[in-house]
Amino acid sequence: MAGGELARESSRWRLVVTALLVVVVCAAFSPALDVFISGDDFEWLESSYDVLRDPLSSFRLENHFFRPLVKWSYLIDYLVFGQNAVGYMITNLAIHFLNALLLFWLLKRKLRQSLVAAAATAAFALSPLHSEGVLWAAGRPDTILPVFFLAAILLLDSWCERRTTNVLVAFAVVALIGIGAKETWIVFPFIATAYPPLVWHVPITTTVRRLAVVWIAWLVYVAAFIVVPAASGSATAAHYADFRILPAFYKTASTVFAFFGLGFAPAQPWLLAVAILFAIGCAVWFLRIRDGFGLWALVWLCATLAIVAPFQVSVLRHNYIPLLGFWMVLASICDQVLVRTKGSRWRLAAAAMALAGTTVVVVEAVALQREITDYRVYGELHRRLCQSFLQAEDRISREIPLLLVDRSTFRGVEFVADRVQGIDKTFFVRRNALWQLVFLPPLADFLGDPFEERLVREELNTGEHLPEKLTVLYFNDSGFALRPDLREVLFAATSASGELPSGVDLYRFTVE
Repeated sequence: MAGGELARESSRWRLVVTALLVVVVCAAFSPALDVFISGDDFEWLESSYDVLRDPLSSFRLENHFFRPLVKWSYLIDYLVFGQNAVGYMITNLAIHFLNALLLFWLLKRKLRQSLVAAAATAAFALSPLHSEGVLWAAGRPDTILPVFFLAAILLLDSWCERRTTNVLVAFAVVALIGIGAKETWIVFPFIATAYPPLVWHVPITTTVRRLAVVWIAWLVYVAAFIVVPAASGSATAAHYADFRILPAFYKTASTVFAFFGLGFAPAQPWLLAVAILFAIGCAVWFLRIRDGFGLWALVWLCATLAIVAPFQVSVLRHNYIPLLGFWMVLASICDQVLVRTKGSRWRLAAAAMALAGTTVVVVEAVALQREITDYRVYGELHRRLCQSFLQAEDRISREIPLLLVDRSTFRGVEFVADRVQGIDKTFFVRRNALWQLVFLPPLADFLGDPFEERLVREELNTGEHLPEKLTVLYFNDSGFALRPDLREVLFAATSASGELPSGVDLYRFTVE
C-alpha cells in the first residue's frame, strides 16, 4: 500500500490488530487487579444498598449528583463480588476496555487504516493522564458515561449511512440512558448534533429535528438539576466549580499541554496562546482538506474540555472524556497525512508515525505502572483499615449503642501523597474520617451485612447523657480495639459538659 491509494485491510488483518490491541492493554493493566477499593467507594456502596429493595432510590441525589447508573454498578458489584475488592477493579477495567473497543470501532469506520486507529486507541487506553478514572472505582462515572457517548455516536453514524428509524430509536435510547452516569452528559447533545452535518453533510435543520428527543431531555435535565436548584438557593452538581473565565482558560491550556506528554505546566499567557493556536490550526487544517470527522473530533475535544475547565483542581478522572477527543483529532491528522502523501514520502511518513506511536505507547505503559503502584499504596491503607475493623467486629454488640473514640494521629492522606511516584495527584482530605480516608458507617456496612443491618450515626442533644450500656470502640494508629474501661471516663466527661468529647461519636446498628 502506498500514497493515497490505501486499500481496505482484510478482515483477518483487522482481527489481528484488534487482538493485539486487547493483549497490550490487558497486559499493561494486569498489575492493577489487586488495587483495593478506597475513599468514596465505601460511600457509593452505602448509597447502592437500598436500590435492591427500592429501585427508585437509585434516582436520589447523592451530594447533589444524579448518578443512578453508578449506584447500580456498585450494587451489582456487591451482589456478585461482596467484599472481594478484585471484582470492583475487574468491573472498572472492563468498562475501560469497552470504551477502548468502541473508540477503535469508531476510528475504524472513519479512518482508512486500522493501524492508525489501533495506535490512537492504545495511546488513549494506556494514558496515565486519566488513571484515576480507571484505577479508582469511584472514578467510574467518568468511564461509564463515554460508553454511552461512543455507542450513541456509532448508532448515529449508522443512521446517517442508512437512515433507518429503528437505528435512530436505538441511538435515542442509548443517549438517554447515559444521563444517569454523570453531569458531563449535558455536552452530548451538542456533540451529537455536530456529527451528521460535519461528517455526513446532513442539513442542520434535519439533524436537530431527528435529535429532538435528546434536546428535550437536555432542557428537562438543565431545568431540574441546575435552574430550579439555583433559583431556590440550593447547591447544584456544579457547586465545586469556579466560573472565572481566565483561570478556566489557563487550566484548559495546561491540560492540552499535558495531553501532548509535556507535563502539567503552571498557568502562563504563552501556554494559553499555544493551546489556542493548536485549536485554530487544527480547525483550519480540517476545513481546508474537508475532513469532517477531524473537525467533529475537535468539537468533542473543545466541548468536553470546556465542561471541566471551571474545576480548578486537575483531578485525573476529568481527563478521560477529553482525551478521547484528543486522540481522535490526532488520529484523523495522521490518517489524512498518509492519504495525501505518495511514494517514498508515504513510507517515510508511515515509518515516522510508527516510531512515534510505538514510543508514546511504551512511555505511557511504563508511566502507567507507576500510577498503578500509587493506587495500590492508597488501596493498601484501606485494606489495613478493613482488616483491623474485622478483628474487632465480631465482639461488637448489635443490641447496644457503639461509641467510637478516634485518637489516631496517623495522617493517611499525607502518607500516600509522600509515596506518589507517577503523576501528581490530589487526595481528598475528609475531616472526622478514619485516617482521613473513610467514615466508619460505610466501612462497617461494607464489611457486615448491609441488607440486614446498618450502622448509623446518632446525635447526642445538649444536656443528654450517654446510654448506660454501650460498646466503646477505640481507634488509634494501631487500628481498632474494644475498650470497656473507658466507658466510665467518657460517661463522666459527657455528663459534665452535656456534649460528646472531641473525636468521639455515637452510633447504633439498626435492622433494615
